[in-house]
Amino acid sequence: MSDQITEQLGRRFEFVPTEAVARSRANASFVSCPACGADAERYLFHERGARFVQCRICDVVYVNPPVREVREYFNWAADGGNATDEDREHIRKELDDVLRYASEVHRAHRGSPPASILVAGRMADDGKTALAANLDAVRLTREETLRLVHDADISPIVAAIDDDLEMVVLNQLLEASPRASDIVAKFAAHLPSRTLLVVAYCNVASFPGRILRRNWRRFFDWKAVYFSSENLRTMLQRTGFRFVAQSGLKTSYTVTRALALGLPDTPAAGVARRLGLGALTMRVPTGNYVSVFERAEEPEASELLSVIVPVFNEAAYLRAVLDELLEKQFLIPHEVIVVESNSTDGTREIAQTYDGCSGVRIIYEDRPCGKGAAVRQGLAAAAGTIVLIQDADFEYDLDDYDALLEPIVQRRTSFVLGSRSLGLDDWKVRRLARSRLKAFLMNFGQLLFARTFNFLFQQRVTDVNTMFKVFRRECIEGVDFVATGFSFDIELACKLVKNGYGPMEVPVNYVARGFDEGKKINFLSEFFPSFSMLFRCRFGRGSGVRRLPRHVGSTTGTRRCRSQSSRRS
Repeated sequence: MSDQITEQLGRRFEFVPTEAVARSRANASFVSCPACGADAERYLFHERGARFVQCRICDVVYVNPPVREVREYFNWAADGGNATDEDREHIRKELDDVLRYASEVHRAHRGSPPASILVAGRMADDGKTALAANLDAVRLTREETLRLVHDADISPIVAAIDDDLEMVVLNQLLEASPRASDIVAKFAAHLPSRTLLVVAYCNVASFPGRILRRNWRRFFDWKAVYFSSENLRTMLQRTGFRFVAQSGLKTSYTVTRALALGLPDTPAAGVARRLGLGALTMRVPTGNYVSVFERAEEPEASELLSVIVPVFNEAAYLRAVLDELLEKQFLIPHEVIVVESNSTDGTREIAQTYDGCSGVRIIYEDRPCGKGAAVRQGLAAAAGTIVLIQDADFEYDLDDYDALLEPIVQRRTSFVLGSRSLGLDDWKVRRLARSRLKAFLMNFGQLLFARTFNFLFQQRVTDVNTMFKVFRRECIEGVDFVATGFSFDIELACKLVKNGYGPMEVPVNYVARGFDEGKKINFLSEFFPSFSMLFRCRFGRGSGVRRLPRHVGSTTGTRRCRSQSSRRS
């Protein structure tokens, strides 16, 4: 400021940049999304000079512009600060947990535990673990870390890869770089064909991540990128990998360190230490996940849509629905699988008239076992890479197929829900002139189911009960379904989410038919089995998470009905 102004005001203005301002000024130029490369970001928040945004296309959260300053990113001790010996031992155990799970997957997928493992990323100073004597570790220097972060340079890791290597573990490495997709592409080019790629990361869509929101970052505040299981998997699939398995891991903390991270501006940690509780260990889910991938050597199969139509006593509608399906122009080749459950109103005879139609397969059940059982029969018979479930009535608009399929065909997601209540001012659920009480109860139930589903599975859907569930077949590989009735709709959504496939919602048309028009669902008898299914899938054993690799034919569970299949092409 000039001396004249200083003389007039009687004081001098001096600007001393805060830490946040200094960091912000030092930042590099803006970058595109680290996962999908899109330039469509949504601002989230600033913290210590770092600007956090979220990609509108794939939902990856990242720092943009990335900071030039790089901490000792892969140095556990430096990150630990005032960590105790117990804290450092817990840090070592985190890598042990990753290796233990990855070795179980390798044994199940390849038939034996891995004979050679390479770890890159964060690890204890001595690189030792309690599990793997056959482990090599690549500890990046500060200069090598800078090249990894800014140039996607993985040459020190590539130099340690040989033809006999069976597993590479990237322990929280991809989250360091705003060029994560370039790093993955380079691994795809250098890994031997049978080498499994294991990615340990912090899942921003995990329960702790959603509950703590931006405060969750305190547990991982040195990262530049935060993935969810969905966008991480999509990124790796785009660069030549195939998903094998995943699991969430719990993390060990001393009480002192957990309080220091979770409540940094309070005396809670000091109080716990004075009470003699500071060294106590707690094992909690913090959002650490492990995903396992393999090289996709064979070319992808051509897309085929399997439309599964469960049918029971739909004589008034079946012919019109099938005619509409046969006449419809689809985005991709398709097949129609009709599962007829031994109807008593002439529906079976109508279905039989479609034997011989091109692209139609008829499965005849000996007796009706419920919608869920029928859909499971259809899943077992489906040959498509994409599956769509279609009821044998006209409550849903077949013209919505293209909008439902487009995000899956474009590989923007693997699982789509057709929402009846998603839109500007629409509410397309139940409007029944003759059964207003039932309509109210079912609408209330739809809201209750969606809210409960979102709370239990950390999702943001508006309609989990919708019939329109469209997904890639790989989403259900390794999953056991048990429901036979209408609760299958809930079980399917829950287990796909637990298997790591978050749904994308697309608004669809819907016109409810009344009970006098053939609607079969009974609110009183179906509500409690379906509602309890939410909790059974979330907390029950064998609840559908693919913790080990896929098993062929496991999507149908235990069959309760025999069937005869007729296919005409």
